[in-house]
Amino acid sequence: MSLYDQYKPFRNYMRQFDLLSSLVDIWRYSLHIMEDEPLPADYAVGKSSLTLNSLKEYLYPWDLDILVKEVVLNAGTQGDRDLKKWRDLATAINHIRLLEDAAFVRSDGEQPDVILELHRIAHRQFPWQTKIGVNPMMRVFKVFGGDAVEAIVRRELGVSTRQFLLLGAAVSGRFLKNWGMSTSRDYGVLGVSTEVSEAFFGRITCALDELKEKIAERQSYDRDWAYTWNPLEATPLVSFHPEFPDRVICPIPRYLSRRVSTGIFYDLVRSTDFDNPFGNSFQAYVGAVINATCPQPPFVVLAEEPYYVGSQKMHGVDWVLSDGTGHLFVESKTKRLTLSARTLSDTDALERDLVVMARAITQHYRNIRDALAGKTRWAPNVLPIYPLILTLEDWFMLSPRVDEMLNKHVRAWLAETGIPEEMMQEWPYTVTSAHEFEIAIQVIAQVSISAVMAGKTAGEQRRWSLLQFINTNFKDEMKHVNWRLFADDWERLKASLPKG
Repeated sequence: MSLYDQYKPFRNYMRQFDLLSSLVDIWRYSLHIMEDEPLPADYAVGKSSLTLNSLKEYLYPWDLDILVKEVVLNAGTQGDRDLKKWRDLATAINHIRLLEDAAFVRSDGEQPDVILELHRIAHRQFPWQTKIGVNPMMRVFKVFGGDAVEAIVRRELGVSTRQFLLLGAAVSGRFLKNWGMSTSRDYGVLGVSTEVSEAFFGRITCALDELKEKIAERQSYDRDWAYTWNPLEATPLVSFHPEFPDRVICPIPRYLSRRVSTGIFYDLVRSTDFDNPFGNSFQAYVGAVINATCPQPPFVVLAEEPYYVGSQKMHGVDWVLSDGTGHLFVESKTKRLTLSARTLSDTDALERDLVVMARAITQHYRNIRDALAGKTRWAPNVLPIYPLILTLEDWFMLSPRVDEMLNKHVRAWLAETGIPEEMMQEWPYTVTSAHEFEIAIQVIAQVSISAVMAGKTAGEQRRWSLLQFINTNFKDEMKHVNWRLFADDWERLKASLPKG
């Protein structure tokens, strides 16, 4: 039996729900599961001994991601099923779980690679566990609000980064209390004209019929069924009334929070002059984080400084952080793992992205080799070196199979470039994200570079994520981590938001 044949009963079941009321119900469950908002008494009716945690233990954000797509695809204008009823909700979720299990098994009977599947699972689940708090918002503000990138933001969006984020925060805050709104509201208090706000909503809103078409185009009735991209990521607001297109609903507010913060990237990425300013701005942000958390002394911070090898100009390592225990060589990269590399069971796209990462790692080792040869202003000594590749977005390379794939490509590029593989063995690299780095660097500031990185790069812990390692080994130091870096900037930004 094909997966589509197994899917049909679920499709037929979802046809028994009313579309608009079901979207409202998903909005309510979404706030409860992801934002800890209390669930009204008329929800999950029929579930005995309902508590906040018991529902969260059964209903996951990624379940709602699939459920909202199926509602849009199949629900009608009326129905005798109701997601407020626990029995009806549970039946829908059970359909999803059964289809996930069926999709995992290959049609040819071949045993799936469970270890590789961890990669897709991580990318499906982990992003929901990272909230859009102060640090992510300030990261976006500082990276996209840097002078060079800010000019592109104004040109492409007709608004400043600050105004874009403020407008996004104002709209996001509204959907924490209301399932719907009119996009015709006046945002003059933010310095945003009606023309600009209309353009803003045009970027993040999709008509219901159009959304249905986009979801249908993406559906995949095979091993990728549970991983197909949800167009709500790009347009989290849904215009649900043809006669009143300004009336919108936001079924999953977390998608809105992402779209109006980190999602600004997708509004700019096609600009031909975006890459270099974006990379430079991220590099500057990394330096700002280091300087804000690591006091000098005992730390010494060196920024990138060009040098020459013969007539060739080299840019060198972005940042070198040193103390009396070791040196952290930091290279910042804005390259994101592509959607196909995150979600498809076919690994071709993943392999292509890993090759890009491997080349960046190889370039980092070449810069370190030049530094050791005395070609830069950094003065070599006997202290250990810890190469760190820092990405703006999480790559979630937690699967041992993906680690093996990346190492294979790194070894190949090292050989092609003439860099001895022994460098990688003596100084193992670490790939981490800005989110993890903002936390880890504060622990390093408390205990020293080697106290953290020597353990992280040894044995099986080399495969761990940096944050997993920190959480496991530095529980006391984690109590002193500041979760509101650049809080003063945030307060100034937040003060501009309209009240009420």
